[in-house]
Amino acid sequence: MSYVALYRQWRPQDFHGLVGQEHISQTLRNAIKLGRISHAYLFSGPRGTGKTSTAKILAKALNCLQGPTAEPCNTCANCTKITAGNSMDVFEIDAASNRGIDEIRDLRETIKFAPVDGRYKVYIIDEVHMLTTEAFNALLKTLEEPPAHVVFILATTEAHKIPATIHSRCQRYDFRRISNKEIEKRLLDIAGHTGLTIEDEAVKMIAVHADGGLRDALSILDQCATLSDSVINTEKVRQLLGLVGHEWVIRLTGCLADKDVKETLLIIDELFNLGKDIRQVLLEMILHIRSLMLYKAAPDLTGIDFYVEDRSVLAEQSARFTHEELVGMIRLLNEAANEAKRSPEPRVTAEMALLSLCRNARDDTAGLLKRIELLEEKLAGMGDIKAGHIPVTHPQVAAHIVPPAEPVPSPPAAAGQRTASDLARPQPANPPETVKPSAEPPKDKKQVWDGVLKELLSAGKRSVHACVAQGQLVSLDDKQAVIQFTAAFPKERTEKEDYRAIVEKIFMQVSGKQIQLRCVLGSAAVPKPAEVSTPVKAVSSTGSLPNVPEKEQHALKQALKVFGGKVIKQETNKEV
Repeated sequence: MSYVALYRQWRPQDFHGLVGQEHISQTLRNAIKLGRISHAYLFSGPRGTGKTSTAKILAKALNCLQGPTAEPCNTCANCTKITAGNSMDVFEIDAASNRGIDEIRDLRETIKFAPVDGRYKVYIIDEVHMLTTEAFNALLKTLEEPPAHVVFILATTEAHKIPATIHSRCQRYDFRRISNKEIEKRLLDIAGHTGLTIEDEAVKMIAVHADGGLRDALSILDQCATLSDSVINTEKVRQLLGLVGHEWVIRLTGCLADKDVKETLLIIDELFNLGKDIRQVLLEMILHIRSLMLYKAAPDLTGIDFYVEDRSVLAEQSARFTHEELVGMIRLLNEAANEAKRSPEPRVTAEMALLSLCRNARDDTAGLLKRIELLEEKLAGMGDIKAGHIPVTHPQVAAHIVPPAEPVPSPPAAAGQRTASDLARPQPANPPETVKPSAEPPKDKKQVWDGVLKELLSAGKRSVHACVAQGQLVSLDDKQAVIQFTAAFPKERTEKEDYRAIVEKIFMQVSGKQIQLRCVLGSAAVPKPAEVSTPVKAVSSTGSLPNVPEKEQHALKQALKVFGGKVIKQETNKEV
């Protein structure tokens, strides 16, 4: 008889033999005991986790001569035929090679016939996601209402490709990846029964490389048994799988911690000359750095497989990196491993990645955020910028900070006098409104006005005070305060919403009444009782400008031409 592979020899023959899928085996056993057998099942999960084996066990449980039973005997004629794969009532269909609508139509014709030996005809369709859309559509009605003697078992590794209409007609069971501990236990059990001696470290290597699939683990064990007569050690497993080895990975990680570019390049060259797969080097580096990251986060963590089980190595190397550095290293090595898979020169890709790690040229987002936080703290320490005072925390920062200049209030213009700022501003078409003061102003009007100006300064509203102080309170009652200005700019600025709200609030604080503000532009300021008006003389904008130097005549005339208005010149006494 020809040799039978280990994974076929040790395929589970009953629900108790399933490894790592107790949630599924227990559910199916209970369903058989209760007589709740569905007409269609969907088994999904990674490769090598027992989907097809479970389907055959279910077929035996349904057709066993002692059944239907949750414990097939594996000795009766029906069980032995199903185990050998020659039962007339169990059909294994490969959907990858029988994926068309014609094959499904033939299947619909055959299910009409009664089973030959057992109670049920069981159709196991493997990799069912490979069926075409037309084939799925042809299967829908049959899958929903098959004959009473038919059970469908659909198996797939890509359940997301199955149409929702198929999902809704099946009971779905999700197979999980088998843990490394469960694989190791199964490998040691099989090695003991086959007379193989295997080192514990070698068993761990096989379990990790199997990636949750027991079938892959048994295939590797079968290869190792062929490579050596009876003893399977770590070196032989590493040689067979093309693994790099813990010693190399630990050395390479130490070089990254030391930023030793020369030694890093020498190690890569040596591994390349030994025939090691460069991409495998990157993958094992990722596993080791992941172990360092997990150990650094939780040194007492148990139940998780580390690349290196020696805790002293994990403690020593994890202390040489920050958490952010380890995360950045994993990210960059993952990118390099993906690129090396497609690159014609994977060695160059690996060297670029490792040199970047040595020189800290990676995308350290966390480090960048930390530097931004430090800069923000320095800026926050400078405090509020006040007039005339800027705390200097760094000479280069302070050199570029200029304190804001506060507006300096212009001195009040004399009666009938226009300031230089008025010359540079278009004048209104209508004559300015003049508010005549009352003959006997209220006694508290001056107190209110002085209080408003004082309160503006106390509240730090210097710019508001600078504008308001250029006006004069000419009228005040319980509802309205009228301020007269001789220049347009302070009037217009005070009228704006922000300044108006501030001034009205101050008026309410000082007078205790809700007063609305009104600003007017007057042609003459209100004279005080002791003041004597100074005679003024209007000068036409088209005539000559007396007492003005000749070199300034042209400039003033151009200003008058552009902005309009008149120049008011104050005459002085000759004896002054």
